[in-house]
Amino acid sequence: MIEPYQLIGLPYRLGAIPEQHGAADCLSLSKAVLAWYGISSPNPTTSWYRRLRAKDYSIFWEQLELWGKKTDAATVGTIGLVHAADSGYGLAAFYDDGWLQFKDRRVIWIPCSGLTPAALYCR
Repeated sequence: MIEPYQLIGLPYRLGAIPEQHGAADCLSLSKAVLAWYGISSPNPTTSWYRRLRAKDYSIFWEQLELWGKKTDAATVGTIGLVHAADSGYGLAAFYDDGWLQFKDRRVIWIPCSGLTPAALYCR
């Protein structure tokens, strides 16, 4: 199991699993942080990735609604749905009083004040 701070600096690659590929996407990033906290989450399917490649970002909304519940507060185990640079959406994971997310195709940590998610979900 990868520790969340080890995700910082990893490059973006759709479908990558950090432990296997030395890269991540927002799904595997979120999954890794949730696993670190002992929180279960669904394994992404091939159909999820097909939809993302087609820029169908509604998969995030659908799966977050199935997995958790909307919340107003970011705490351990919170996943943020965030606006992405390509006019789509991505995910950010709450960690160490801030967020792990992608910026310029690399994982970064930013304080809570540096991110305004479109929605927050937790288990």
